[in-house]
Amino acid sequence: MRKVLLLVFAVLSLSVFAQDNVKEKKLFNGYDGGMMLHAGYVSTNVRSLDYKPEGVTKGIGGAIRFHLGNHYRIGTEGYVSTLGLMDNGSYMKTFWAGLLNDFYWQFGKFMPYVGLTIGCGALTDCFIFEGDNHDWNPETEVVINKEPFFAIDPMIGCEYCLSDAMHLTLKIDFLTGFGSENLFLPMGPRCYIGFIFSH
Repeated sequence: MRKVLLLVFAVLSLSVFAQDNVKEKKLFNGYDGGMMLHAGYVSTNVRSLDYKPEGVTKGIGGAIRFHLGNHYRIGTEGYVSTLGLMDNGSYMKTFWAGLLNDFYWQFGKFMPYVGLTIGCGALTDCFIFEGDNHDWNPETEVVINKEPFFAIDPMIGCEYCLSDAMHLTLKIDFLTGFGSENLFLPMGPRCYIGFIFSH
């Protein structure tokens, strides 16, 4: 399934890229980048512990993209997203980064876009089933685990051009991870908002 998704996206990328080269001789049309905050509702099922964490995850990250042709951007992005649990310092922290590809169109001051990031990440779990992180007492019912994963992150969004150099961006994604049978990645949509500086 992953190979099929990669093949389809590669064919679409080459198709749009080829069309742009016919219309416009200029290959490189600048670059942009910026920071974004995000939040979303996620859940998972940690079958090894018979525990079902869910709640609001939030975090920060950023991206840089290079504009090729009239509608295609390629670059990289990375984020950290933390889901706090049990009100005692427990958490599930997701980090991921990868190669970003998107297609955009401009209608006046609005620039809708759709894209996909392919990369990898790590999920770090810390579950304190007895006690908390607010004292200096040893805790016996604590589980800590870290699992790497391969990431596919589809997204859809829109930028609003405050000026030629500064854009406000809003996007929604759905991070999907593939890894070992011990990977219990919190799943759900995240909403991002931030500023993009274009050059």
